[in-house]
Amino acid sequence: MLKIIVGCLALLLTLPGMAQEVTARLDLSRKEPEPQWIEYSPTDGGLVTVSYASRRSSRILNINKYDDLFNRQWSDQVLTQNGRAYIDLLTVLGDNIYVFVSEYFPRDRTIKTSYSHYDLDGNVIAEREVISELPNVKEHRVDLKYTRSINKKRLLCYKNLNNAGKREKVLYYLFDAESDEVISGEITIPYPDDKFTIRKIVVSNSGMIYVLGKYYHVNRVKTPDDYGFKVYRYLPGDPNGVDVDVELEEGNLFITDLTMKIDPQEYIYLAGFYSTRSTREIIGTCSIRLDEAMETDLSSIQRFSDAFLNNFLKERQIDRGKELKNFYLDNIILRSDGGLLLIAEKFYTTYNNQIDIYGTAIEQRIYHYDDIIVSSVDGNGDLEWSNVARKRQASPVQTHLSYLDVVSGASLFLVYDYSPRRQPRTLYFNSVGMNGDVEPRDVLLPDFSGDDWFYPRMSAQISNEEAMLVYYQNRSKVFSIVKVAF
Repeated sequence: MLKIIVGCLALLLTLPGMAQEVTARLDLSRKEPEPQWIEYSPTDGGLVTVSYASRRSSRILNINKYDDLFNRQWSDQVLTQNGRAYIDLLTVLGDNIYVFVSEYFPRDRTIKTSYSHYDLDGNVIAEREVISELPNVKEHRVDLKYTRSINKKRLLCYKNLNNAGKREKVLYYLFDAESDEVISGEITIPYPDDKFTIRKIVVSNSGMIYVLGKYYHVNRVKTPDDYGFKVYRYLPGDPNGVDVDVELEEGNLFITDLTMKIDPQEYIYLAGFYSTRSTREIIGTCSIRLDEAMETDLSSIQRFSDAFLNNFLKERQIDRGKELKNFYLDNIILRSDGGLLLIAEKFYTTYNNQIDIYGTAIEQRIYHYDDIIVSSVDGNGDLEWSNVARKRQASPVQTHLSYLDVVSGASLFLVYDYSPRRQPRTLYFNSVGMNGDVEPRDVLLPDFSGDDWFYPRMSAQISNEEAMLVYYQNRSKVFSIVKVAF
């Protein structure tokens, strides 16, 4: 049975602490198949999912469309499973829905990637249209990866090919919400494949393709001079790109976790952390801004304050130059004033040795997702503040660990499943103000119990004020998707 809570009921369900409000929800009971893919439709505020046709079916996959109140509008069969095909991606571009499928053909020993194209009303525009066919050999055995522009109207599909010492090569296919034409192209980067690592590929709102890469002078990094970063920009369909070295004014620093975003004016924002000791530690933030001509507009490094470092290190450790370990940059958020928010999480693994009932030793990997640090860098590159939201998560299963970040109004919200000491395990959030204050954690969803699982990787911010939260209610065996206004 499919239940929808909307209208007056949604208005009554105001979340504690602040003005969070559930405005729509979809509850799928134990008799209904859980979605394999979930995508939000910004044009009409609805949902698109891909799931098996029924709980008993493991062959037929359907695409399902829901309206802004999460009422089902239509369903259609999108794939019949034959053991060799799988869905790569479900995505929505404007008024268009795309489902990408990769299939292995043993007779030809090739992998073909195709897409089916629907409009929001369920009309089929293209069905299993092949865009890529590559031999199933080692140097080509790379799945398509996907990235969308910030405005969610362009999609870039790409394969980074393993060329075994030859020049780095990338194949790509560009989709546009305003056109049925698919632009394909090939990028060759003038670095050997084994000396160049692609850190990020993005497509801008205008359709330009940007590649951030890390190149190595040696096989093993020992000093900051052993590696560097480059940014390439390509016009779709043109193999000749423009490149620029990513450089900080200060030398002799290890740059770690560098990532990239492109704003609507085609400014390139690069941000990450730096260390004076190694690539495995951090002691502050670094940020670089390139203008539309790919010239450096800003370059800055900012050390964390001692007051912030005291959250993790003792005074004596700080005086000896000790730095933070196991923190990894997850996201950078562009501010309207040209500044940035950097969000990082502490992550590491441990191993637990157990003896099963037969006396066999089993080594179990435990994943740890702990504190979240947020840093604010202003438009001049100055580090305004850094602060920490405390949490401790550990499990042999990663699916319900980590967090979701949501920006609404003048606050950043960090949402996570947590079991604090002497408090119930439930879905919590911290609100981080633009002055850096972290509010005490508060309960987000009243119906989330200690047995439930939150899926942060399936959840997402869907508008300036809304997020889509996905969780599973273990006691009632209900899979839930809710739209929350922050």
